[in-house]
Formats: sequence, structure tokens, C-alpha cells
Amino acid sequence: MEAIKTTYNDLPEMIMIPKEFVHKKGEVIFILDDSVSSDKNTDLTKCFGTIPDFPERFTQGKYEERDSL
Repeated sequence: MEAIKTTYNDLPEMIMIPKEFVHKKGEVIFILDDSVSSDKNTDLTKCFGTIPDFPERFTQGKYEERDSL
């Protein structure tokens, strides 16, 4: 087993891995330091509800009726 430990002060959008690790079974663990984070709730509240300008869904037609088991 080979392991690499890297600590980031500012996480990048993408994390590069060594070429030897590509296409192999592995595990990635993120441990965030909450003491540095500010406004913990703001990111999660952006996920609530639906997309503001989401188009209305067209009719899906008639569904087939299945026999009960």
C-alpha cells in the first residue's frame, strides 16, 4: 500500500494525483477544518428548493396499466 498525505491551506478545484495512481483502486478522504470555515450554512441553503427559472414539464402521456401481483 502506498499513501500520500497532502495538506492544503486553500483547496484547489481539482486535485492532481501521481500518474502511478491512475486507474487503480484507491480511497480519497477529505477532512475539513471547521474552525477556519465561515458561514457554514450559506452553502447548504443554496441547495434548497428548485431552480428559479426551471421550465414547466410537458405532459408525459398516458401510462400503461399493469396487472396487480
